[in-house]
Amino acid sequence: MAETVAGWLVCPVIRIVVDKAKSCAADRMRWLNGGVPDALKQLDGALTELRAVAGAVERSRGARGNGGRDLDRWLLQLKDAVHEADEVVDEFEYRSLRPDGGKVDRARSSLLKLGKQLSGTDEPLNRLKAVVEKLVGIKASSGKLMQVAGLEASWSGELSGRHPTWEDPDTGSLLEDGEVFGRDAERKDMVSWLVATGPPHCPDRRAAAIPVAAIMGLGGMGKTTLARVLLQDDLVKAAFNLVLWVCPGATYHKVELVKQILQSAGVQVPDNMKNFDVLQKQLGKTVSSKRFLLVLDNVWNRGNMDEYMWSEVLAPLKFGHPGSKIMVTTRKKIVANSLNASKQVMLSGLAFADVWSLFTRIAFGNDSVEKHPALHAIGEQLVPKLKGLPLAAKVVGGMLKSTRSIREWKRISEMESYDNVSLTLELCYRNLQEHLQPCFAICSIFPKNWRFKRDKLVKIWMALDFIQPADGRKLEDVGKEYFDQLVDGSFFHERKEGHQNYYYIHDLMHDLAESVSRIDCARVENAEEKQMPSTVRHLSVTADAVAHLKGRCHLDRLRTFIILKQSSSSLAQMPDDILKELKGVRVLGLDGCGMVDLSDKIGQLIHLRYLALCKTITRLPQSLTKLFLLQTLSIPKRCRLEEFPKDMRNLKYLRHLDMDRASTSKVVGIGELIHLQGSIEFHVKREKGHTLEDLYDMNDLCRKLHIKNLDVVASKQEACKAGLRNKHGIKVLELEWNSTVKSDPSVDADVLEGLEPHPHVEEVRIRRYHGNTPPRWLNMSFRKDSKLCLLKSLYLTNCRKWEFLPPLGQLPCLKLRKLNLLNCPKLVKVPPFSLSIRKVTVRNTGFVSHMKLSFSSSPKACNAALETCSTNILTDGLLHPQQVEAISVLTLRHCQGVKFEELQGLASLKKLQISHLDITDEQLGTCLRGLQSLTNLEIDNCSNITSLPHVENPSGLTTLHIRQCSKLSSLHSLPNLAALESMSIENCSKLTVESFPTDFSRLGSLKKLNIMCCTELESLPSGFPSSLQVLDLIGCKPALLNQLQLKDGPEWDKVAHVPIKQIH
Repeated sequence: MAETVAGWLVCPVIRIVVDKAKSCAADRMRWLNGGVPDALKQLDGALTELRAVAGAVERSRGARGNGGRDLDRWLLQLKDAVHEADEVVDEFEYRSLRPDGGKVDRARSSLLKLGKQLSGTDEPLNRLKAVVEKLVGIKASSGKLMQVAGLEASWSGELSGRHPTWEDPDTGSLLEDGEVFGRDAERKDMVSWLVATGPPHCPDRRAAAIPVAAIMGLGGMGKTTLARVLLQDDLVKAAFNLVLWVCPGATYHKVELVKQILQSAGVQVPDNMKNFDVLQKQLGKTVSSKRFLLVLDNVWNRGNMDEYMWSEVLAPLKFGHPGSKIMVTTRKKIVANSLNASKQVMLSGLAFADVWSLFTRIAFGNDSVEKHPALHAIGEQLVPKLKGLPLAAKVVGGMLKSTRSIREWKRISEMESYDNVSLTLELCYRNLQEHLQPCFAICSIFPKNWRFKRDKLVKIWMALDFIQPADGRKLEDVGKEYFDQLVDGSFFHERKEGHQNYYYIHDLMHDLAESVSRIDCARVENAEEKQMPSTVRHLSVTADAVAHLKGRCHLDRLRTFIILKQSSSSLAQMPDDILKELKGVRVLGLDGCGMVDLSDKIGQLIHLRYLALCKTITRLPQSLTKLFLLQTLSIPKRCRLEEFPKDMRNLKYLRHLDMDRASTSKVVGIGELIHLQGSIEFHVKREKGHTLEDLYDMNDLCRKLHIKNLDVVASKQEACKAGLRNKHGIKVLELEWNSTVKSDPSVDADVLEGLEPHPHVEEVRIRRYHGNTPPRWLNMSFRKDSKLCLLKSLYLTNCRKWEFLPPLGQLPCLKLRKLNLLNCPKLVKVPPFSLSIRKVTVRNTGFVSHMKLSFSSSPKACNAALETCSTNILTDGLLHPQQVEAISVLTLRHCQGVKFEELQGLASLKKLQISHLDITDEQLGTCLRGLQSLTNLEIDNCSNITSLPHVENPSGLTTLHIRQCSKLSSLHSLPNLAALESMSIENCSKLTVESFPTDFSRLGSLKKLNIMCCTELESLPSGFPSSLQVLDLIGCKPALLNQLQLKDGPEWDKVAHVPIKQIH
């Protein structure tokens, strides 16, 4: 065998198989022939002994003398046998989960067609005995090998000498995103280049070129970090109105690159769009007249075609505004030359002081390095070995952050693996705890610059048995802890894109993952790639390479098989001959396919635990329900499944049904999937698997539970059977009745009382409830032991008989922030809003027909915006005085009986919008005189307003908008608005030149004037303010517009000095 290493560790795999064998023998095999439990016990014993030997062999890696190659071969042989044992135990577990309870039905059992009856000579039992014999033989051969290598077995089987002593010091968080140590000169130089406007674009667009700067340096030197920091610079942010970030990586296609640029600009591009010309035109429109900055991060060189390809991709960018720039990060100078980079910045290693600052920030966090003089001294010896590499400082610092053991720090410092960054990173990998190593290494099957989602990766780890059960905690929680540890060690780094958090692996770290997993993992990205190692068990391929796999790898050995998305092609159907050979696969990712139907052969993959489908799937075969070990079924939200197979209830181990929540209601018997997590929509029916009682055991549900058809429920006792109080993972609970069914209000009230959620629910939504009283569990004024102490949002919709709300937010611990009351016409009594409230929406209720209230906080102040049709809410006690005082934006729409003098108490009011009010000139004046903080006034559809009121006190009004005021004929009080900067008058039919003041020029602050659709305006006022910068005249008297468009005559002379004019 050519390989000289045995891939990742076998000890954790042995432990997993031992645990499964014990569980299988104790709990599931009582109905089987007596030979099975005995064989499982023998398997347990053999594996336990071998784990001790394997632990010693794996611990000796890198320090073996004679027999090193033989021990590697022995480890590979052991690993094969352990995986075979795992598959056999899996088969017994699979059989125990069959709907008949594992018993053989001679009339129906498909096993009878394949082998003998369930007996002492059963084929799986024979396989189990054979693998035990194989393991005994492997154990026997280990003695001589161990003796030659000078090793002794360690009965723990753990690599305790290889990883640090994990303690719990006072550490802080990782380096904050955007912070950088050193690089001051490079940062200053690049900021100057980025903000410089440079020469204007060449008039000939075809000859125009966007300036390019290249940030170059070895991997781990901080190129991407510097680029991110530059984007956070205030001068840079002010210089560009469009910033684009794209990571082309080592492999790219021109269509995919243009798609990425468009998506970075927020443009939605269909996945099936492959027309390069259409995409180029869209890119040209997107950047047209914008000053943009395009960042191409981590660009690699593909060969001679690069320069031509890049010129095609970037051609539409010439339509950008002068001053637009492109910034590239790359390891290769040839890339900078291909992109015609006029500016090139080469990053070298950081100075000792900068690396020391970065290292101590990571290793000590908020803990002071001065408190640990011994560690300080060791660190000063270690840091020079990092060669000035920021990535090395982060990774080694992350490795040491969780221990203050002087011995451990010395051990890490004295290792001889700091010759180059790759060896340094491998050192950090080898010092990971053993259960984290395969979790990181498996990531090598994904391409560089892959966007990882934490939860998805954790589910893959679960399917591969990488996650060790711990203290009764859910495997998902343990997996998230694993992931966070890898993030803390800089094996992943987080990046926020829009509202999503993604994780990336630095390209050097990806090289590391490929190196340590090359025996176990492979990635095929084109059809021409050569033969793969026979030891590969985890494989990813592009769609065009699937048909060429046979003969190039042992498909029956694979545990992971993922088809990657590819912009240039997709797989219309998974070949059955490939699918049949994936007998041992645990993880099957078909995301990169374009198939419509999933093959019936899927049911033969009895070991499958994770299945991800493509968005084009419309039909699932009935055989899917034979995947009794399946944990995760992932179906894209855009997928339009016609229906689910009828026996989905057979998937007893299913934990994650990742799909559109509303579609989960189509799953027949979903209530029998008691291990299901995530969000579901549950339609109550009078059939098994869909009653509220079927919800009782579904206590692992989390996030959102939407229960519909509650009209079916007849009593509180029946409602209590749902056991909602036990569902601690549910954060959002939505309860919905049918609107078309006539219900008894008292029955609905009892049912709602019985649907009391867990005290930690954060959001409750109730729809079409026919009762007239709220449930007692919603009353926050009592039951301190079981109150909804974490409730943040309450939504009542179409609860047409609901009459009052109980006290909300009277207790200090309540965190109610959102309240929505929609179409509840009988609701007349609402308690005062708590100070915690941040958003209220009310429509069609008995106490007010329309109201919106929202709060926004800043470090300096809390501001509120209120839109209402009744000013009574300002004085009737519904709002706390502090909330009234915080109102900075007030919109009065369709209000009746407004007492305008009461508005003068709104001391913080900056913006007032008045719409569809019967307000007079006098009332408007009364209102404005007391609003000393007002800066923005909008008047819309107020037909009784004839003139702007005269405000005696100096006004700070800067913005004035008047629309649809048909009687407005006088603006003579405008000179009193000395601070006015922007004025807009629209659709005021009585506005004429006489409406303007004779001293209009006194408005010395006015910069923008918009007059639109004032059809009686036939002449312009004399003496426009000299400060005016923008004038829009649209839709006024045709005779006036004609004169102005000729750019000559007395009317033109009045506005000729205004720099920006729009007249039509």
